[in-house]
Amino acid sequence: MKQPRFLVPERIFFLDCARKYYTPAWIKRLILTVKEAGFNTFVIHFAEDMGLRLESKQYPWLAGGDHSLCVYGAANGRAEDDEKFITQEEMADIVRFAQSEGLEVIPSFDSPGHMNYAVKKYNAYYGSNISNYFHKNGHVAIVQGSSRKKEAAQMSYSRGIDITNAEAVTFAKNLYTEYGRFFRSLGCTKFDVGGDEPLGFGETIDESLSKWQNLEHWDAYARKLTGNPNAVAYDAFILYMNEICALMRSLGYESVRMWNDDVYRDFDTGYTGVTQLDPFVDVQYWLMNANGGKNTVFTYLDRGHKVLNFISHYTYYVLGFGSYHGVSAENLEKEWNAYLFDMEHPENNPTAPDARVLGGGYCLWSDTPAAETEDEVLAHLRPFIEAAGRRLLGKE
Repeated sequence: MKQPRFLVPERIFFLDCARKYYTPAWIKRLILTVKEAGFNTFVIHFAEDMGLRLESKQYPWLAGGDHSLCVYGAANGRAEDDEKFITQEEMADIVRFAQSEGLEVIPSFDSPGHMNYAVKKYNAYYGSNISNYFHKNGHVAIVQGSSRKKEAAQMSYSRGIDITNAEAVTFAKNLYTEYGRFFRSLGCTKFDVGGDEPLGFGETIDESLSKWQNLEHWDAYARKLTGNPNAVAYDAFILYMNEICALMRSLGYESVRMWNDDVYRDFDTGYTGVTQLDPFVDVQYWLMNANGGKNTVFTYLDRGHKVLNFISHYTYYVLGFGSYHGVSAENLEKEWNAYLFDMEHPENNPTAPDARVLGGGYCLWSDTPAAETEDEVLAHLRPFIEAAGRRLLGKE
């Protein structure tokens, strides 16, 4: 029997259970819901800017949340959930449950950005400072998580780690190693390492230049590591991502993924190709206008990467806002498929079937945790899950 044209191998549901604490029982209900809709893969995104919700044995003081780091203001977080997290025993049970229902599980831990919470906790516990800072013309300013609400926590705590700081990189690698070994022991073979939005949304030093051009210490670090005077801060970022991806490969992961927004970014970085992202890295395509609108999905495919379709216009549900851009479940099902990466320019979409398109998915992002209860989340999501499931199965 002929396969549906737009059927893809990986039909992914992506759960952000870092910003908002979800009970293990609710996560199992969600797993059953997405399985029934035709999904076969479940991403567990357990670390984010305002929480790290999976127990760490190496850093037992780390897991939890911080509602004051909510990007839309502390009142939109959930203070009562700050100390809640999923134990490794509970997570192992969740993973085994998903696998018993026929779903592959992919863990997701993001760096060097989206680590506000982890950086804040580390700095407080050790009395050290692994925060990322802008450096320009003798001035220094913290890389803010966001300045949208002008709240002190968002403006005072770093978006992530300084990748030129050996202590900071060791901390990140320790977490990747611990969580990587944990999930690998449960049979997981794919890992999402993030790499998106590392420089936050707050103010910088020289506003006439891009954030990437306010990182003189990253510039110097890149030149030192490569021996190339043309290396810039962005090269340091690529070297870091390659190092993390190599670490995950060494732990036995067959696929390592990162988001597309800062893959091959040259429009505001000064990047001239001194470094190259390892083609082994699979690219999760969410931002259609990446690299100042220069990058299409072929930017990644032509360099040897395989891709996954998470185009945000259709596949994001964000707590507090609902579906991205107000797209309805009906419109999602009518207009989207896993080969539609650019709805404005048909020539920028690969022709189905294409083995380089590994799959696509639907994402729940928990940006404003207090906006919905668990039951409300599942009720609101259900029509989107069902619509996305039918499209990922290639049903016309």
